[in-house]
Amino acid sequence: MYTKHRERTPEGEELDYFDGDFLMEIVESLGYKVHYDKRERFFHIDLEEVGNFRFGFHFAFERGRLELIWVVYDNCKAILGSPFASYAKWLISRDYIILKPVISSYDDFEKVMKIAFEMYEDFKQAFLKISEEQ
Repeated sequence: MYTKHRERTPEGEELDYFDGDFLMEIVESLGYKVHYDKRERFFHIDLEEVGNFRFGFHFAFERGRLELIWVVYDNCKAILGSPFASYAKWLISRDYIILKPVISSYDDFEKVMKIAFEMYEDFKQAFLKISEEQ
């Protein structure tokens, strides 16, 4: 069972400008080493290697919208690397839409990232459990 979260940041109240160093401090306070890819304009945490797999988490922040991307490599082959919103379409329904979180403050960013990293950690554990059963 899932709960729909309907609270959205009102239009015009998005955090348009952000201090990338401060965003990185927030992510590091959550326990992850983060880097910024200036050329591609996204943030990413250090890859975590577990057996043959490497897991990563990327995020991009533009016009107040936060795009979350989980990545998985099997040895050197990328096997997952899509925006989080696309997983609902694959797992629930083609018509199911998860909107990008709209961030209005650094506090919002921290709250969303805390939840996003909890989901990411749950995903990694589920992925590894399923891969062991294969």
